[in-house]
Amino acid sequence: MQFDDVRGFVAVAESLHVGAAADRLGLSQSALTRRIQRLEAALGADLFDRSGRQLALNARGDAFLPHARGMLASWRAGADSVSRLMDPERGTVRLDFMHSLGTWMVPDLLRGYRAHHPHVDIRLHQGAAQELVDRVRAGHSDLALVGPRPDAPDLGWHQLELQRLAVRVPEGHWAAGRDCVAMADLAEEDFIGMLPGYGTRMLLDALAAEAGFTPRLVFESMELTTVAGLVTAGLGCALLPLDDPYLGAENLVPIEPPRYRELGLVWKPGAPAPPVDQFRAFVTG
Repeated sequence: MQFDDVRGFVAVAESLHVGAAADRLGLSQSALTRRIQRLEAALGADLFDRSGRQLALNARGDAFLPHARGMLASWRAGADSVSRLMDPERGTVRLDFMHSLGTWMVPDLLRGYRAHHPHVDIRLHQGAAQELVDRVRAGHSDLALVGPRPDAPDLGWHQLELQRLAVRVPEGHWAAGRDCVAMADLAEEDFIGMLPGYGTRMLLDALAAEAGFTPRLVFESMELTTVAGLVTAGLGCALLPLDDPYLGAENLVPIEPPRYRELGLVWKPGAPAPPVDQFRAFVTG
């Protein structure tokens, strides 16, 4: 059994049309047909019911399909593991980042890096800060841009930004126009926040707990831009960084005493992987 034969079977099973699957794989129809026949011979069973040019997965093909997909996924994971140990100019870097960094930090870093290393394969994933830390720890990602700094002594960390935190309030709010506000003074306010596990939500929960209250959440989001917009609509207050270039600065009142959002790069120490090591050196240098 050959991987190319398995790949051909999956392509045909997903399209149920040899011509379309052959085009997708860059093969002739006859070459793809031979691959399917070779696989069926190896398994000792037909995988499709054929009626003229029409194909349909039979019970045997339907039973084999999830295993075939698993074989290809395992092969890809193995190939990725090898590629990360190869040429740093053509290997793979799996980079995770929080949604709020996708508008400024990540594009800036990638633009600068690709100008010097255009052939590196950078694979991106967005998610909540805690999820991203867990992905790095589990080996599903090489690097993650997160904040705040995780409580993870088993992982490497390099601080990149330190953003002072503020509360955005609606127009006409009693705190609007003030130079600063204490977190405790906001105990009775409605809050718009990120979903649990997201970095800014963890900061909100921690600051509120420090001030002796639990924030009353009227809406939770995955996007800081949505949070900021709903404050403008008058739905409540929100904890936001002062200097995010895409959130605006109107009605942002700094927290007093000063509190900060720490942004940085996290990774799992281990065996050298030249493409990852080179990218990390660029980010942290």
